[in-house]
Amino acid sequence: MKKQKKQTVPRSKLFTLRQKGHHMNQYPLLFTFQDKISGQGFLASVAVHGRGLAVEEANGWWMYGVEPGDLAAGGATFAEAQRELRKTFTTILFDIAEDAKDFKAFKVEVGRFFKGINRPTEKEWQAAVLEVRAGKITAEAISKDLPTKPANSPRSVQVKLLRVFKPKDNVLEPQMAVAA
Repeated sequence: MKKQKKQTVPRSKLFTLRQKGHHMNQYPLLFTFQDKISGQGFLASVAVHGRGLAVEEANGWWMYGVEPGDLAAGGATFAEAQRELRKTFTTILFDIAEDAKDFKAFKVEVGRFFKGINRPTEKEWQAAVLEVRAGKITAEAISKDLPTKPANSPRSVQVKLLRVFKPKDNVLEPQMAVAA
C-alpha cells in the first residue's frame, strides 16, 4: 500500500490565508530538527536549523516556515501546532526520500527544499523579531521552557550519508533451538 503524500502549501497561498484572518501576536522562531531518513538504498541524517513564524489566531495557532518556506501546520494550542509542524517537516523528508533515486538526489532535493525561503513570511518574521527586541512580546508568553536566541543565529541544513544498503548486505542467520 503506497502512503499518501503530504502536500505542501504554496507560499503565495500561505500569505493569502494569513492576510484574510486576524491574528493577535506573531512570534519569530528558530528551530532545529534532526531526522534519520531511509531512502533508495541509503540511510541519511538530516539536521536543519531553520526559521519559522508562530501566529496566534482567533481559532488557535499556526506555524509557518520561513526557511524552509514550503511548510505550515496548525493546532488548537502552541504546543499542538509545534508538534504538527514537526510531523509535517518529517513527512516532507519521507516524500523526498521516496522520490529520490539515490542519496545524491535526496541531498540535492533536501537542499532545494530548505533554500525555498518564504519572502512574505520572512518580512513578518523580521517585524516580529523587532517586537521581541522592543519587549512587546516574550517567549514566556507562549511557553515557559522556550529559550531566546539571537535572530542572526546561523541557519543551515546538513545531509549526511550514514549507510549505503546493497543486496550483498543480506545475511541469512538461522537460529533454532529445542524448546524445553
